[in-house]
Amino acid sequence: MDNLPIPPASAGHGPWRILILDRDPADPMWIIATVSVTSDVRPAALDQAGRYRDWPEVTAWVAGQVGGQPSLVPVLDALAWRVDER
Repeated sequence: MDNLPIPPASAGHGPWRILILDRDPADPMWIIATVSVTSDVRPAALDQAGRYRDWPEVTAWVAGQVGGQPSLVPVLDALAWRVDER
């Protein structure tokens, strides 16, 4: 698997909307995020158990997309759904 952004032809046409449930017991919340730039979507490398195995590459990609060295703060036990609009 290469680590280039997913081209629009293989990922559908943006923008993509994602519904995220942050299950933090101290501050649970629903979040709708919109991804409008194709280069903000990238394939993930997962092992047999579904864990990511490309974290260094992902963090470098994020830094390149947003600039600088951003802090990546985990969202507690998040669930996410793609919102398909008709």
